[in-house]
Amino acid sequence: MPRTTAVVSLFNPDDGVLANAAALLAQADAVVVVDDGSPRDTARILAALESLGCGVVRLAENSGIAAALNAGITAALAAAPKPDYILTMDQDSLLDPGYVDALLTAAAAAAGAGVPVGMVAPASVRGLPVRRGPVLNGIQLGGEPIQSGLLVPVPVLEKVGLFQGPLFIDGVDSEFHLRCEAAGLRTVLAPNAALNHALGSPATANVFGRDVSVAGRPLKIRTAADWRYYYLFRNRILLARQYGRRFPLWTLKGLLADYRHLAIVTLLAPGRGIRLANAFRGMADGVRGVSGRRARH
Repeated sequence: MPRTTAVVSLFNPDDGVLANAAALLAQADAVVVVDDGSPRDTARILAALESLGCGVVRLAENSGIAAALNAGITAALAAAPKPDYILTMDQDSLLDPGYVDALLTAAAAAAGAGVPVGMVAPASVRGLPVRRGPVLNGIQLGGEPIQSGLLVPVPVLEKVGLFQGPLFIDGVDSEFHLRCEAAGLRTVLAPNAALNHALGSPATANVFGRDVSVAGRPLKIRTAADWRYYYLFRNRILLARQYGRRFPLWTLKGLLADYRHLAIVTLLAPGRGIRLANAFRGMADGVRGVSGRRARH
């Protein structure tokens, strides 16, 4: 049976991560958690995670989701026995029973059908639509997946490398997907795997100071945290610069989707000013080729 190590990035975790880690430990052979330079005191929670049986890595400063995952993967690959697969997880994602086995089964089916596997993602993500690709040799391929709940064969990481740290956050999963596609490795969807994942926060639509209702119910608009708009729009441009020629349709669709979202939240969601300021600065830095953690000025 192949060995799987789960790698979880933590930032200011609360006690909820303990239940999530216990669920992971019931399915994976090992779990490595990485505290990404949390400003809060996380000593008690990290000690509790160690008591559960998790390996713990502490980063000295907040380095972003890619760097945190890379630190955990590096620790996992240095352990004995070496895992066959890495499962990347967010701290707030809770797995259904049988989730890891469903991904492993899908990976084996794809390999048996001659499909080169770059990663395996769940066919259903509660709270987010799943992008689907074509069916190849009876195997359902996927588009770019979300990072949480993603199963990656260790030989793939050894071939194409780890996650791209300079992106910091947002687009990290997209970049890895494109890098695998460029190497001829495919994203496979596991038909019997579902993941609970919430993207953004719902806000009541508001125009000119008045809440908007549809059929008597408040209209809800889902937005990301204000600061995320900097990375969303900067990294979209950075990825377009890096992969636009190889994947022009993906690049165009992504740009259009992001600017459509920005137009909708600007029109309907409160907090327009700070979101627009972050997005415009991200665009400017993306055009300039700036990467890494956002400079504080």
